[in-house]
Amino acid sequence: QTFVLSVMWKDDHTKLVYVGRQACCVYCTSVFTPGAFALFQCRAYVTLDQQARLWKDGIIVARAETVQSYVQCLVHMSKPLGAVNFVCRSAKGSKTDCMSLLRDVMALWKDVINEHSPG
Repeated sequence: QTFVLSVMWKDDHTKLVYVGRQACCVYCTSVFTPGAFALFQCRAYVTLDQQARLWKDGIIVARAETVQSYVQCLVHMSKPLGAVNFVCRSAKGSKTDCMSLLRDVMALWKDVINEHSPG
């Protein structure tokens, strides 16, 4: 995970605000349904950010209503499929913008899980 963050999020030493959440399976023996994360990546790409950066276990989406409100959200699937980590950051220090994007990304994840996973 550290490698992914250092490669994908180059830091230019500006003031950054980070907010994050983690979605986990209830039981340690459970995993998310195979294919759910790939479906989430596709939906996030189409609905949130068609300039998103994708790789096997993650996606970075961005939102910018104005130059001052540029926010990125990294979503990364932990191995073995037991947790998904959501981290948003804003270079201008806007916690409100970070929380807004985080809510949208997590709502999309919840929709995918509800549709794709049995029970």
